[in-house]
Amino acid sequence: MRSGSDSPVTGLVRTLGSTAKAVRTLTKRTEHRARRIAISRPLSTGGFLGASVTSWIATSPSMLPRTWWMWTLNFGASQTYGYAGGLLAERIVLRIMDAIGLRMEIEEDHRDRARGIGAAALVGISTYSWVRGVLRQREISHLVHEEPKNVATHVVGSLGGLAASVGVLATVRGVLATAQLYRALLRPYLPAGMVRLASLLLTAATVTVLAERLLRGRVLEHMIESGEAANRLISPDVPRPASPLRSGSPSSLESWESLGAPGRKIVSAGPTQEMIARTTGAEAKEPIRVYAGKSTSRTLEETVQTVLAELDRTRAWERGTLVLFTGTGTGWLQEWSLSAIEFLTGGDCATASLQYSVYTSGLSYVLDRRSPQRAGHQLFHAVRRRLDAMPEEERPALYVAGESLGSYGGNSAFRDVQDLLASVDGAVWTGTPSFTPLWREIASRSRPGAPAIAPIIEHGRHIRVVTRPQDLHRNYFGGLYRRWEHPRVVYAQHPSDPVVWWRPSLLWEEPDWLRERVGHDVTPAMRWFPWITFWQIAADMPLSVKVTGGHGHSYHAEMVPIWAGVLGQDSHGEGEALEQRHRHRAIVQAIREITPTT
Repeated sequence: MRSGSDSPVTGLVRTLGSTAKAVRTLTKRTEHRARRIAISRPLSTGGFLGASVTSWIATSPSMLPRTWWMWTLNFGASQTYGYAGGLLAERIVLRIMDAIGLRMEIEEDHRDRARGIGAAALVGISTYSWVRGVLRQREISHLVHEEPKNVATHVVGSLGGLAASVGVLATVRGVLATAQLYRALLRPYLPAGMVRLASLLLTAATVTVLAERLLRGRVLEHMIESGEAANRLISPDVPRPASPLRSGSPSSLESWESLGAPGRKIVSAGPTQEMIARTTGAEAKEPIRVYAGKSTSRTLEETVQTVLAELDRTRAWERGTLVLFTGTGTGWLQEWSLSAIEFLTGGDCATASLQYSVYTSGLSYVLDRRSPQRAGHQLFHAVRRRLDAMPEEERPALYVAGESLGSYGGNSAFRDVQDLLASVDGAVWTGTPSFTPLWREIASRSRPGAPAIAPIIEHGRHIRVVTRPQDLHRNYFGGLYRRWEHPRVVYAQHPSDPVVWWRPSLLWEEPDWLRERVGHDVTPAMRWFPWITFWQIAADMPLSVKVTGGHGHSYHAEMVPIWAGVLGQDSHGEGEALEQRHRHRAIVQAIREITPTT
């Protein structure tokens, strides 16, 4: 009797297995060959011309000097867009020509000459636009008081952009080859009308799975893990405060570890009572800084109650000024703004904030844009209710503030402009994103003829938009405001701040501020181009906080006169104004000494 291994059934199974393996191998080889052929086929003439044109445009200036990777993003995105647009235009033109029976050919003996002329023109225009772009970068560097980048930066960035666009093209062609392969495999088994649909669905599923693994499984998870690790980091250079008037101190209800890295820096920094008295030449108090970190063991509502408990513990309600800050995505607050308040009030103040996320502002906005709004709303209204329960003559003056995503979240505490003015004694919003609803309402109420970068609302009666310190008392064109009444609100925004001016509609719409071209630290050579300007300003955003103070997203020394104005510390007469300028300069110098990294 035969063993099982020699039975006909076993032989048939082996034959079928070998056949299936051969089919899989052949299919895989066919797939690889199809992709190689698809990826390596010659470039479209229309696509190449389109990519060349967008490359020339990509050298045009934006708001800030470009690093090599900013050049790479700008060139890569622009060339990809140009190639796709050129390819589409080429196909449309060819179809129109076929429809009307028009054909255009170059004689054989003229083709080489035409190619030579075309190549020379492309090289010449590309060289000219690139050199002009480099010179514009030097101009931008001078406008924002930065050291110009060397030529190698521009060369490496341009080559990186070219490599990026080639990589995108190869990826797209690979996807198209995959769709063609699916059609070839499905054609024997499905009706002709179903093949295209089925191949499209399979291709979409394949791309979705791969993108999910790459973006969410690697990039996004890496960013999340990095944010969480950075928040846990306890730096030996950030000492734990000993003062009981600081959260995280031995007397605090919040442990040092629970504050998170940004919170630990906030409560550890700032001027002392002695430094304030020495700088201002007057008696001073020790400032109060209250902060609560984000914790997975408590809700946002419980975190707000922790802030209130810290305000109770430090007796912050007895101070003359209370300022509520809404932080950026990581919980970071601008030290220039915090210290300016403390110096100007002689330390008779308390500042309070909480952490609603551990991720960067960009990632926080993508993952959960409601968190900053909820944080700003809940903290403000909890404090407002507590103040309303106090006798009016015993309440501290209440101010609100925030920068960047913190301004977006802080503005969300108010229904409209009237609600803001009725609820606070003043506000300072810096680098407010243009998609902030309350800011959009304010901009829509601007006086006709006022520049888009500095709207004029009710002749500056309560709200003033400041692009530089002199805008506090005169509008952008030098005209006088009306008398500044309380409560006072300032929106500080530099013309060169990409965080303020970036928005998705830049893809298809030219904004008013760019059409007007009136920014004092933005080159008038900047122009709007569909798609390209969107990516140029997006590339400007990550490093905008690192440029020289007074430009980009860096709000530094100007915070002293801004807060002085909002607090109502006006000067009267030339002698008093001169004394105030000397005082402000001394405060600015003192803040520089305690914030060396900014």
